[in-house]
Amino acid sequence: MVPAEAEIESIRSAVAKYFDVYGVIVTPLALTLQVRVPQGGIDTPFDALRKELVPKDYIPTVTREKGETLVHVQRRPRARFASRHTNLILLILTILTTVFFGGAWNWADYSGKPLLSAESIGYGTLFFTAPLLTILGAHEMGHYLVAKHYNVQASLPFFLPSLPPLGTFGAFISMRDPIPNRRALLDIGASGPLVGFAIAIPVTLAGLALSTASPAAQATLAGEAIRPSLLFSALSLFFPLPNAYVLHPLAFAGWVGLFVTAINLLPAGQLDGGHVARALLGRHQFYVSWAAVIVLFGLSIAFQYPGWFIFGFLIFMLGVRHPPPLNDLSRLDAPRKLVGLAAIVILIVTFIPQPFVAVGTERSLAFEDLNGLPLSKLPVTIALGTSVNLTFAVNNTGAVRDSIVIVAREPNLAGAGFVIRFTGYRIGANRTTVSTDTVQVELNASQRVVLDLQVVAPTSWSIPLPQDLSFLVHATTPLAIVSKDLLVTLHLTA
Repeated sequence: MVPAEAEIESIRSAVAKYFDVYGVIVTPLALTLQVRVPQGGIDTPFDALRKELVPKDYIPTVTREKGETLVHVQRRPRARFASRHTNLILLILTILTTVFFGGAWNWADYSGKPLLSAESIGYGTLFFTAPLLTILGAHEMGHYLVAKHYNVQASLPFFLPSLPPLGTFGAFISMRDPIPNRRALLDIGASGPLVGFAIAIPVTLAGLALSTASPAAQATLAGEAIRPSLLFSALSLFFPLPNAYVLHPLAFAGWVGLFVTAINLLPAGQLDGGHVARALLGRHQFYVSWAAVIVLFGLSIAFQYPGWFIFGFLIFMLGVRHPPPLNDLSRLDAPRKLVGLAAIVILIVTFIPQPFVAVGTERSLAFEDLNGLPLSKLPVTIALGTSVNLTFAVNNTGAVRDSIVIVAREPNLAGAGFVIRFTGYRIGANRTTVSTDTVQVELNASQRVVLDLQVVAPTSWSIPLPQDLSFLVHATTPLAIVSKDLLVTLHLTA
């Protein structure tokens, strides 16, 4: 172990290469050196000092107190970081979850195809998974490459797997060195959102173009629809979109990319926007950070959207105050101030106070005849030893896509020799042949299924014949949240 006197002299000698040292103060937390600023300014010599001391596990900072310029040097414990295998494993997991819980999920919702069909997986990967992960990955690599430019150690992106409808919580990188100065702080903070934003715009435009050919129906997901930002609304003006349409998964990926940009640019804590605000405003960023957290809480109450409360609480727990860069005396030049202004403008045009809105989550069903008129009772005359075919429809009159189970079953009639079964059903132009007493279908809002039900009477019946027999066709949603019955009455003749 190096003696304290030798360590102090080693640090003083290192600082003296770049500054005129006229005093040394030893404290329990740091070694403070009183220095004179060279005529060329403090930025270049301090950055050279940082590059010399950081590899030796020392962290220098520079402050100005009571008219004196002070360089503080602290030891930095050697940290252990996760290996790149962790990044790779998380990336593979996130690709899988985004393929199935993001791409396939959204394509199935968009097209009506089965979730695990080759079409849903293939097109979902092409139009949602690949563009979304490209936006997120480019965002983080923007941070990574600019950090490398400033000789700031940073990890490769850590991708986070998630559940539907995105399949990912996003990605982040770990900064393993402190930020050297305010210029680096702004450049590193703004680079990610700017790169992600630049990719999200063409993705959104292409998705909106594809949405013009989408079915003319309102897309919903668990009773919620996305709300557009100012920029998303402006981009939509370039395309002749109908009043009600299904948003193409590629457009949804672009929407997510723009929304992620807005979240990251919030001027709070150590978000990207917090970096930009700290570089622009210095220590006054603390007040802006608190204001952003309070605004998030206010939006959560005003729009009854709990996501903003959760996000504001996370910022509060992780720290509202942004730590200063090592050289907080540095100043921003005009081009960087313009970059900071551009980041503020991007936040304004991409932020959405209420990103999701309920579009009527109530579920309801209705039996209808082929003309679309309500149907509650269906009288039928049937002779012994014959069969009749009944045709009717079940309409998903709720506001969301739902799974509908239709059952035609009457144990007493079956015991008497009746056979009741569906022989087929049709959704739009697609007809499916079946032979069962239970049918399960997926219906979008206001979509209906036309069912063919066959009733076969027994060849004999004890005298006298009953006046009327009846059974119910029962339609229900999962967990029997909503159900509807159609009463079928049978007039049996000899």
